[in-house]
Amino acid sequence: MSLHLTFNNMRQSEAVLDHVHQMFNELIKITDNKYPFHVRLNKEEDEKYHVGINCNFQSKQLVSNVDDANLYKALGKSIESIKNQVLKKSHKLRKPVR
Repeated sequence: MSLHLTFNNMRQSEAVLDHVHQMFNELIKITDNKYPFHVRLNKEEDEKYHVGINCNFQSKQLVSNVDDANLYKALGKSIESIKNQVLKKSHKLRKPVR
């Protein structure tokens, strides 16, 4: 799986790793595992979490950044955002030229 995780200001957790991999399964299937994803998980000072996802999808830079007090909610929102961007870009690329 072309998924790179970075933990900042928090411990790496097997539960979080498993959750990220489960949530990315559908996105990896959509992209046929051709494009690398970089996921940054940051714990900020005031008990908030920042999740950032970057992907270079067919020479287009896709980025999602979400802040939330709940790490799992931030992950879900960020993955949903990047999934929508991938689907939007892939539909644009499939449109026939007239």
